[in-house]
Amino acid sequence: MRALALLLCVFLIAAAAPRVCAQRPPFDPYVADARIDRLERWLKAVARHEPGTSDDEAVEVGSWAQPDLQLLWLDIDVLVTMMRHPGQLRFSIKLPSQRAPVDVHFTTAQLRRLRAMACAAVGIVADRRCLDDKYAVDRDAELLRLSALATASRAAGDGDNFILRRGALLHADVAMRVAHDVVEPASTPPPFGPQRFKMQIADGRQTDFGQVAVHWEIARMALDAVKPPGTDQPAPGRDAMVRLWYRATAAWMQQVEDHDTVHLDHAREIFPADGDILFLSGAQHETYAGAQIQSAVQTAVLPSGVSFAVESERGELRQAEGFLRRAVEVDPNHAEARLRLGRVLGLLGRHADAARELRQALASVDAEVLRYYGELFLGAEEEALAHYDAAFDAYQRAAVLYPTAQSPWLALSSLGHRRGDRAAAQQALQQLFDLPSDPLERDEPWWTYHVAQARNADDLLEALRRPFLAEPER
Repeated sequence: MRALALLLCVFLIAAAAPRVCAQRPPFDPYVADARIDRLERWLKAVARHEPGTSDDEAVEVGSWAQPDLQLLWLDIDVLVTMMRHPGQLRFSIKLPSQRAPVDVHFTTAQLRRLRAMACAAVGIVADRRCLDDKYAVDRDAELLRLSALATASRAAGDGDNFILRRGALLHADVAMRVAHDVVEPASTPPPFGPQRFKMQIADGRQTDFGQVAVHWEIARMALDAVKPPGTDQPAPGRDAMVRLWYRATAAWMQQVEDHDTVHLDHAREIFPADGDILFLSGAQHETYAGAQIQSAVQTAVLPSGVSFAVESERGELRQAEGFLRRAVEVDPNHAEARLRLGRVLGLLGRHADAARELRQALASVDAEVLRYYGELFLGAEEEALAHYDAAFDAYQRAAVLYPTAQSPWLALSSLGHRRGDRAAAQQALQQLFDLPSDPLERDEPWWTYHVAQARNADDLLEALRRPFLAEPER
């Protein structure tokens, strides 16, 4: 099963509105107490959640309905504003149907609760701006615990980022571990905020289409507000944890074939010169050019006004080339990006350029699986250039690397036929027939090439979570 996730009809606060996919319900500017209750439960869940687990906190947040999450998206934004400006009393949202922002109305009691939560979230309950709300925190053991953790984080030099970083980790865990496969029927778009749609495909055919919860959107919004140590303004592009979060989560998406164009688009906006993010962007578009996704997109049955941001095979290959070429420009030692660039150039029919990139990549790759891919691809390019002896040697080197793989013997048989060497073609086929009949006994890396670029996803996620595990309470 492969899933293609696309974010459609997104409406952001103070942002220009794209086209509307469907009639939107009216926006209620008056906030219900239930929203403040949910925001408080969210705040406490963030503080309690153990990153990398499907604990009670992740399960609870993962159970919230899509409309509630879309309201939470707005309320978290308000909370972050109050964390940075405890005295702020007015809040507004830019709706897609109106030119002027619309005020969001909180009662005096709701504002006091919001301020108490905001002060606890940044560990400044003793600040003069928070003294009026200190009693509300003092009588709530969980808010006190949150305040202590945020205070310790601030003392360690991370400013007021504690809840932002951990909030992103929580929603990433929910998206990856709790609500990954949950697809609901598409509903009326919200009057504001993000909406996410996913198409699931198998064997190049659509099997399901619907909306999914906006956990990734909430996580990205939280990290957009991160202020790196030594800065007084949000600057996620200068933060090492944010960079690792995008690398790890984007790799996980490609590892499980849950492709999300918007996620990598946003990552590149923040980190335009990151070689790994550019590499994953190129690999994703290389995947989009494949027959599985091309066939599914061309035959998909979608709601009126909805379309995929997937181009033709050639268009996707050109995008892949652009990102991969940029990756090797910013990091000339990124041999795997160069290897995939070589393959993409070959698919575009530029065989001499492809062979040159592949030879350069093979001169520096050390992973056996990458050498295997490189030799297979180089063999194909040499064959296309009518360099048959060089092609034969490359295929043979691939066969030596993985003796039970079938691809080199198929390629050698085809090459023998092309050269008019019937004996060589039959000999290669015999080698193929002599392989173990059970596919489980064959080690064939080609079968996992489409996810090989993300084989380090688990290691990246472990590195991301490690600093947040078993944090001491002070």
